[in-house]
Amino acid sequence: MQNLNSEKAFAKVNLSLNIINKRDDGYHNLNSDVIFANIYDSIKIKVLSTNNKNIDLKINGRFKKDLSNQPKKNIVYKAASYFMKKYNIESDILITLNKNLPVASGIGGGSADAAATLRKLLKLFNINKSIFYKNLHTEIAKELGADIPVCLYSSALNIKNIGEKISNFPINLKKIIINNNYIILITPNKPISTKMVFNNWSKKPQHTNIINKNKHYPTIGINDLKSTAENIEHSIITAQKMLSLQNGIKYFGMSGSGATCFGLFRKRNLATQAENKIKQLRPKWWVKSASIII
Repeated sequence: MQNLNSEKAFAKVNLSLNIINKRDDGYHNLNSDVIFANIYDSIKIKVLSTNNKNIDLKINGRFKKDLSNQPKKNIVYKAASYFMKKYNIESDILITLNKNLPVASGIGGGSADAAATLRKLLKLFNINKSIFYKNLHTEIAKELGADIPVCLYSSALNIKNIGEKISNFPINLKKIIINNNYIILITPNKPISTKMVFNNWSKKPQHTNIINKNKHYPTIGINDLKSTAENIEHSIITAQKMLSLQNGIKYFGMSGSGATCFGLFRKRNLATQAENKIKQLRPKWWVKSASIII
């Protein structure tokens, strides 16, 4: 049994992120509206004819060098191992990850990779996707990562608690995204530890003086972790200021725990123009524009 067709791992963007409180287990309860950009890593899996329960992970792509060279530490390996143990699968598998999304940048690249791995394995071993999604959200969030449940769906949704409580995207916000369906993502290629940001987070953050153009839907771009991340990596402030100056930009903000920032546009050509302009100004930054997956 084998299937080498790739599974896309789309970039996750937190349009908003509100920290509710810190839990007894060390995690934080949150409330976040999440969308996905048509920018992605990809996963290929080959099921081998041998049955030794071995997982072989190969990594290619622009950001290969930023991942550990110890495969068992990679979230893709951990997700595959979780799946194989859960369903008592003995087959050997070969996983190839093409790593195009920056690492530790607040767009859920690792979580998207893990989710794509799980989706691909569900298909390969003919396991009911709906039952898997419904029954294992909390377990997956705790054992593998809080962003993985929403990345399984890779569509616009609202997430709460540690990411395991998933509900429909707000209707008014969906209308705005449909009308402003093009996005630019920029990161200064400075990885930020999510754990460090959460450990330094305070309920009384100092907000930067960047004006966010979000008069019609005030929560877009409101991220409780933003000022903490800005204090750790000042280029996040620069990125937002550059976004605020782009022609036709409607909304902007920071995704997740940073350092990636996003901007929303009504027209594709405006997003492309912004991409080209910022690339010229910051040639070492990662800058990509794309449509938004609704």
